[in-house]
Amino acid sequence: MKLTAVKKARFLLALFSLVFLSVAEPRNPAEAQEKKNVRVIFVSHTWTSSLPFRIAIARGYFKNQGLTVEPIFIRGGPTAIAALIAGEADFASIGGAQSAIRGRARGLDISIIGSISNRVNYVIVGNKSTRTVEDLKGKVIGVTGAGAFSDFAIRVYLKNRNIDPDRDVILRGIGTTPVRAAALENGLIAAAPFSPEDAVLLLSKGYPLIVNLNDTLSIPQAVIATRGEILQKYPETTKRFLKAHIMGMQLARNNKKEAIKAGFETGLKGDPEMVSRAYDLYSRGLTTDLSVASEGIKVMLDEDVRAGLIDRSLTVDKVIDERILKLAQQELRKEGKLSH
Repeated sequence: MKLTAVKKARFLLALFSLVFLSVAEPRNPAEAQEKKNVRVIFVSHTWTSSLPFRIAIARGYFKNQGLTVEPIFIRGGPTAIAALIAGEADFASIGGAQSAIRGRARGLDISIIGSISNRVNYVIVGNKSTRTVEDLKGKVIGVTGAGAFSDFAIRVYLKNRNIDPDRDVILRGIGTTPVRAAALENGLIAAAPFSPEDAVLLLSKGYPLIVNLNDTLSIPQAVIATRGEILQKYPETTKRFLKAHIMGMQLARNNKKEAIKAGFETGLKGDPEMVSRAYDLYSRGLTTDLSVASEGIKVMLDEDVRAGLIDRSLTVDKVIDERILKLAQQELRKEGKLSH
């Protein structure tokens, strides 16, 4: 049967539409929501907070997931959270989960989606006459400031050792690391918490290590956070980002030599011997698969409730969102790249 001119035109139009749609529409709906370029905020340039991420760059794990990542440095957790919420980045690596928790308490649409370290990374270093925990009683301990993560960590540790942080010692807000180090060296304070990198410098000068909190406090310090919009609009991108980061975590935990090598390759700085010694202080706290220690988050919530900083209605499940992380972990297990 012959087609009339009108019917032929309609037929060709329908055929063209089918061909066009089959080419234009992605087979996987998630592909329509994929981001190729990802911006990640870091609050410091320390090895402790960024080594797994740097490894993932150096070893091509992000590239293998189809992602190009751009690290952005913004000093301070609260400022980093503000930048994240403003849409200046897609993810943020925050040193101290308190910023994310308190942001959530203020109504910000932010969630913790992974944990780089489920242990406190601070090392308490004493002055030449303060060598043990018992020596701290009645003396001044310098912290960054009241309410800062260092203040929180010291308080929790002292309570665990049956030392009242409000009566048995004097916690004094001193300021940044250089200021705390100078105060310690000049005898203005008896002790202070320092990052592993800064601690090894003081230890090399003969100052005593009182305690490595990485061995005693199971509280997440370095976490990955994002806003709800990213989780809703870009779940596939989030999953791929987390998969690459987990691969970096695996190498960071299991191969010290290659991990440090990757760090130097991607621009991290430091004396090799000091970097190696610092690694030994914090590496045990690195997570294997970014899973968040919910018990540690609850400790932080309880402490902030006690201090009147947040409302009791803010619970762990409102702070942590591991749904996409679990998918990333499952895929890596199926691929034989994650054994835990």
